[in-house]
Amino acid sequence: MRSFSPLGVLTSVMNAFGTGLVLLVMLVILGDVLGRYFLNRPLPGTPEIVSMSIAVIVFLQFPSTLRAGRVINSDGFLDLVGRRSIRYEQWLLGLYHLVGGVMFSVVCLNVLPLSQESFSNGDYYGMPSVFTFPRWPVFSVITFGCAVMVLQYAVLAGQYFRSGAKRERLFEVDPANKVIS
Repeated sequence: MRSFSPLGVLTSVMNAFGTGLVLLVMLVILGDVLGRYFLNRPLPGTPEIVSMSIAVIVFLQFPSTLRAGRVINSDGFLDLVGRRSIRYEQWLLGLYHLVGGVMFSVVCLNVLPLSQESFSNGDYYGMPSVFTFPRWPVFSVITFGCAVMVLQYAVLAGQYFRSGAKRERLFEVDPANKVIS
């Protein structure tokens, strides 16, 4: 599918960490359920762990999802354009990816100060003496994930624009199930 690239390796490693975190969250929830059922004592911090992990998992796995071409989009107009002109279809996809990169750069630039502020203020999730976890690692992963998304969107935008110039599709899509082949 794609050739080896540092960005591809990075997105794959991030995806693997996200998958590992999913498994960890499942174990925490299992421990909480078992603790409630057998010991009548829930695992402290389970809601906090699950809620902060969801955001981290999304921003760790989203770049790999984008790289694989599995981000959900509305493609009715794109199909219409693609039937008439492969060039314009690919250029429209390039423009779409440029806009996506701009949007994630806005998110990145807005979350970065939150990360810095939570680090300097010592903000945390949870309740003291029960369970606490600092907020800055979560905001830092979100910031890093957004930065990688900006890079991935930029790379894909360039690839789509080059494909449009050559009048060929970057990805061939099976129309029966909309899966990249």
